[in-house]
This record gives sequence, C-alpha cells and structure tokens, in this order.
Amino acid sequence: MAIRVINAAQVRDLLPMVECIALMREAFRAEAEGRVTQPIRQAMPLPSGAGLISTMPGHVAQPDLLGIKVMTVFPGNFGTALGSHQGPILLFDPANGCPRAMIDGREVTAIRTAAASAAATDALARADAKTLGVFGYGEQAHSHTSAIRSVRNIGEVLVWGRDFVRARDFAAQAGADVRAVESPADAAAADILCLTTAAKEPYFQGAWLRPGQHINVVGSSVPTTSEIDSATLARSRVHVDYLPSALALGGDLRRALADGMIAEADIEGSVGQVLTGSIDGRRTPDDITLFKSLGMAIEDLLAADAVARAAEALGVGRLVEF
Repeated sequence: MAIRVINAAQVRDLLPMVECIALMREAFRAEAEGRVTQPIRQAMPLPSGAGLISTMPGHVAQPDLLGIKVMTVFPGNFGTALGSHQGPILLFDPANGCPRAMIDGREVTAIRTAAASAAATDALARADAKTLGVFGYGEQAHSHTSAIRSVRNIGEVLVWGRDFVRARDFAAQAGADVRAVESPADAAAADILCLTTAAKEPYFQGAWLRPGQHINVVGSSVPTTSEIDSATLARSRVHVDYLPSALALGGDLRRALADGMIAEADIEGSVGQVLTGSIDGRRTPDDITLFKSLGMAIEDLLAADAVARAAEALGVGRLVEF
C-alpha cells in the first residue's frame, strides 16, 4: 500500500484560489445540509507554553471523504521560515480506512481560510464594495488580499498592523494599490474588512463601523482571545461557518454573550444557510454584515481532496510505501 505525500509548493500549484473559493461554497452548503460530521476542534497546550497541538477530524457524504488535520501552533515561529502553524492533513479511504494521502496542512489552511472568507464575502458584502481593509501582515493577510480580489472589484487596499514598518513592507510587496496606514481606524474606513491578527485583546472598535460594510473576523480562534469589541458584534448581522464551533471557540462571541451585548438568537446562522436559501444574508444596502470564521474540517477535506485528485492525475507528489 502506498500513500501520496504532497508538499506546500505542490499545494500552491494544485489549489488555485478561484477553485478553492468554489470548494468553500460547497463546504458551506454541505454544513447547512447536514452532510458533515465534524467534532469541534480539540487543542492541547504544551506545559512549556510555547505552543499547542490541535486536531480536526471529519467526514462528509456526497462526496464521501474521511480525514483529519493535525496542526501545531507555535506563535514564536511568526516571521520565520517555519511559520506559526505546521502539520499535515491525512486523507483516508472511507470504505476501508486505508491512508490515501498526506498533504501539507499549513498551505491548505492558508488558502482555504481566505477562500472561505471570500465565499462569505461574496454572499454577504455589497456588490459595489470597492475598498478593502486588511488588519495584519502575516500569511492570512496575504492570502485574504488575493482572495477578496477574486470576488469583488477592489480598487484600494488599506493595511494596518501593530508594527507600521512591517505593514509598509507588506504594502510594498502586495502592489501599487495597497497602502499601509498608521491607525486601525483608518483601515476600518474600507467597504470590506479582513481581521487576520493574532491579537489576544480587542483592537477593533464597533464605533468605527459605518452602514453597508462587511467584516471577516478570522484571527481569533480560541475562547480566550478576541480581535473585536462586543459593540462590533452588537452593531452587525452575524453569520458563522459552524455554530457549535463558533459558540465553543469564538472568544469574541463568548465575550459579547457574557457581556449581554448580544444573545445567541442574534447570531443569524451559518453562511451555508445563506447559500442554500434557508436564511437571509444582506437584507438592505445599509446592513453591516459580519462573518466569524473558526474553520471547519469539511473545508480541509474538500480542499485536500481536490489537491490529492489533481496530484494523482498529474503524477505529482511522492508515493511512499506505508
């Protein structure tokens, strides 16, 4: 028995952003239609405090896929060649349990997370949105800038980060229409906002919001952290990827619920429900819409399966006897 091993560079070649956005729409629909089994992500911090290891198993019917993502998160790696997130996605044959492929999970996550935000943006943001505000200058900031351009005609990108020099370097690499700003309030003036930082405490204020905006809240993914204050949620029509995960792991949602700024009933539902027509997305041009992203196993499975099938067809990757 052989397993195909696919590295990060091969993932980049085999998973174009536009294709991945279409896959994320299908992932959202699969969640809404109940075709997915995906336990809430489990994480084990290391006693040293240097990082954690997390697991995301899942199964989806139609197509029939089985797999798990195992990732380490070491924040001290940020800015190095290693990156803060590392690990594989393992695909198995759902008929007999045999390992099928091992795929670089960091690269899949970088692409599919931004693609999911783009799919949510396409479902919720105004069609005439023309400016993008990006908060952060790491891997997800880069991939989100590319992804949002795929679903909206973006004329200007405003980038903010705690280190202005790094934000300026990001802007210089990203293109002539990308500009670094010194204040998060300046970036918050854009039509579409992507929050991709590792902030532990809120830096984004709901008072900055204006009618018609759309916000993707991506960076905070554990119960103890939040990028946004509770007023941001209170002013927005909130959609999630997977409600059980959002309630268990979304630190921003948990804080707003605990503060009494929102109730669970104020969460509209999932983006998949918008795509399948069971709930509304944007109702009026002045709505402020918000997508809280925690990530789903189904996103990893569909993206990894697409990579594995393309690799098999092209003979890409290394076959290893297992």
